[in-house]
Amino acid sequence: MFAPERWAQAFVNTCGSDAEDAFVLLKILNEWVKKLPGAVFGGSCANHVEQAIGKAAAKLGIEQSKPLDTACCFIELMVKRNVVSNCGSIIAEIEKLLDAEKKILPAVLEYVIPPAKELEDSVCAVLKKTTGAREIRLEKKPEPSLIGGFRLRYGGMVADASLLSQLKKMEAMLAEPAASGNWAGNISNGALNG
Repeated sequence: MFAPERWAQAFVNTCGSDAEDAFVLLKILNEWVKKLPGAVFGGSCANHVEQAIGKAAAKLGIEQSKPLDTACCFIELMVKRNVVSNCGSIIAEIEKLLDAEKKILPAVLEYVIPPAKELEDSVCAVLKKTTGAREIRLEKKPEPSLIGGFRLRYGGMVADASLLSQLKKMEAMLAEPAASGNWAGNISNGALNG
């Protein structure tokens, strides 16, 4: 079973202090490698890939460096192990590791109507305070199904202040069996009928 988190950890460990630079180069080169024809990956693939990556780096104006060498070797290894198609998930895991090291918290703000800048700033300030993050990477994403309000996803948590969630809660309350003092129960029992 493929484990992108293991590949990501190996990449970060191998790069050491160059991890950030090598990661940027890995993302750039990965976009280029994805465009290569399948024939490049057959036979003596390491030589083909090494040449192709070298040409890509030259075309992109990337100077020879240790981070470039590391990114190239990593891509070559992915090709040899036939996991290059999983590079997207490896890149996502590397980004998580680097963000954790730098105390950057990725968050997704889902909304119906784009939120005001003040709300975004307030959400980021609260997240920084409650999570101890140095920086919040806030991705804004329209989500019409929320009807109104917003939903915030961060670190495996969800803060839902949407109209949809409020309506679902109301629906659940109204579906509960009638209990004394429960206005919904009184209505269904005819207590308010004249």
